[in-house]
Amino acid sequence: MKISLNSLPLSGKIAVSLFLILLWYGYFLAALNAILAVGTSVSSIAEHYSDKSLTKDETRKLNEQGFTEEEIEINGGHDHQAAENSGEENETISPQELVQLGHIHILGFSLLFITAGIILLLSSAGEWFKIIILLFLFMSFSFDIGGLFLVRFESSSLAVIPFASAIGIGVGIAIISLTAFYDMWIRKKES
Repeated sequence: MKISLNSLPLSGKIAVSLFLILLWYGYFLAALNAILAVGTSVSSIAEHYSDKSLTKDETRKLNEQGFTEEEIEINGGHDHQAAENSGEENETISPQELVQLGHIHILGFSLLFITAGIILLLSSAGEWFKIIILLFLFMSFSFDIGGLFLVRFESSSLAVIPFASAIGIGVGIAIISLTAFYDMWIRKKES
C-alpha cells in the first residue's frame, strides 16, 4: 500500500491541514516579530545586525587622545527619555548573542524542514519538482541565519540575503502547503 496525501483518511487530511495552518500562523508571527524588532527593509536589517563597534581610525584617535569626560548632573535624577533617545538600544549584537539566535532558529528550522518535506514527499507532485522545492527551502532556511552572520562580520550591504531568504521561506512553505491542500482536498482520490 502506497501512502500519499490523497489516500489519507479524513482524520489524516485534517491533521496535515491543521499542521500547515499552524505553520503559517507561526510564520506570520515570526514575520511580525521581525518587523517589530528589526524593521521591514534591507537597511533596517543592516542597521540591526551590522557591527557598530569603532572603526580603526576611531580606535586610534581614542588611544591617542583618550576619552572625553562628561558632566553628570546628580540632583536631576535619571532621564529615562534621554537614555531611550541616546541610541543605547542600538548596541552591536555580540557574537555570542548571534550564535544563540542562530542555533535556536536552525534547530527549529530543521524540524519545520523535515515536517514540511515529508508532507511534500507524500504529495503526487513530480520528483524534480519536489527536489527543487526542498533545495529552495533548505537554502532559504540556511541563508536566513547565515546571512545575519555575513551582515555582522562581513558587510551590512549583505543584508539583502536574510531579507530575501525570509521571503523565500514563505514562498517555499506556500508552495508545499498549496501542493498538499490540492492533493488532499481537490485532486480525485486514487483508486
